[in-house]
Order: sequence, then structure tokens, then C-alpha cells
Amino acid sequence: MMSKLGVLLTICLLLFPLTAVQLDGDQPADLPALRTQDISTDHSPWFDPVKRCCSRYCYICIPCCPN
Repeated sequence: MMSKLGVLLTICLLLFPLTAVQLDGDQPADLPALRTQDISTDHSPWFDPVKRCCSRYCYICIPCCPN
């Protein structure tokens, strides 16, 4: 039984090596187009200054309010 698990683990590691997993440093920046533009969320009509987040249209305004 243990040898079967060892063979299965070896096959899985050969098919999906750990180097294929991206680390946090390799992740692309989320919404890079919004980061390059000078968009102030404080002036957005959907920004709620009390909650300090956007209540609607989260693809335009960041950060989104939790539902």
C-alpha cells in the first residue's frame, strides 16, 4: 500500500512540479491599468466616505465594500 502511494506521489510530482506554482513575488499586479492612471477614489461618485470603500461599480472604483 505504501509503495503505491509513493508511486502516485512521484507521478504527481513529475506531472505537476512545484516550480510550476507561481509565488507571491511572481504574481502580476492586480488591475495594473488602474494603477498607472491617476484615479482618485475619493472623488468617485460611488465612493462612500463613511465606509471608505466603493458601494457600487467596483470595477471602476477601488476598494469595494463587502456585501
